[in-house]
Amino acid sequence: MAGASVKVAVRVRPFNSREMSRESKCIIQMSGSTTTILNPKQPKETPKSFSFDYSYWSHTTQPLPRCVQHHLHSETA
Repeated sequence: MAGASVKVAVRVRPFNSREMSRESKCIIQMSGSTTTILNPKQPKETPKSFSFDYSYWSHTTQPLPRCVQHHLHSETA
């Protein structure tokens, strides 16, 4: 498998009913291929950022285009 590579996709899913009932806050931000994780317990801490081949937003709290399942499948399959 010389020259083969692995592509990585990440997706931020919508909150489930338990997370919604607890009024959870989304700690993920996405911009292009960069995904950033915030630490709400340490707001002065520098956020952690990671780059992925594909980043998909399915959450509902930010004004980003929502990923639908068939779109995700067509790009990664």
